[in-house]
Formats: sequence, C-alpha cells, structure tokens
Amino acid sequence: MRRYFSFDENLNLKKDKEISENKNNKKNNIDFFSLAKFSNIGYYLVVPIFLGLFLGFFLDFLLKTKKIFFTIGLLIGLIGTFYNFKKIYNQFKK
Repeated sequence: MRRYFSFDENLNLKKDKEISENKNNKKNNIDFFSLAKFSNIGYYLVVPIFLGLFLGFFLDFLLKTKKIFFTIGLLIGLIGTFYNFKKIYNQFKK
C-alpha cells in the first residue's frame, strides 16, 4: 500500500491518498504519518524553554541584572511550551 503525502498552507504534512498494490501481501503497516508528527513533539516542547532561557540570560548579561530576565525568560518559555502542548493535543484529539 502506497501512501502519498503533501503539505498544506501551514507546511503541515497531510495524507493525500492511499493506493493498495497487493492485497495478499500483509506486512507490518507502520503509520509513517503519525510517526512524523510524533518525532516533532520534542522540538515543540523543548525549544521554547531553551529560547526563553537563552534570551533571558543574554538580557541579564547585557543589562547587568541579577537573574531577573532569566526568570522571566524561563516563565515565557514554559508558557510557550504549554501552548504548543495544548495545540498538539488538540490536533491528535480530532
């Protein structure tokens, strides 16, 4: 069974169609579409935290403050992570 994929306007991977080549040939079907989505979850959840920490550390270094922006950056990164988690959860719930 061949699966054809394409990208939509938001550059998300979507299934176009499935074509069965040989119905007698039963192989372990791995849903590569779900695998591709699950492989990006780590990036969606970790990157906002690291960006917030990096920008907070950079602003603390630049403005010579004591971990004020570091803490603010961490909180903004955590909020971004939970927002991405909620968005991913709503996509898989459909």
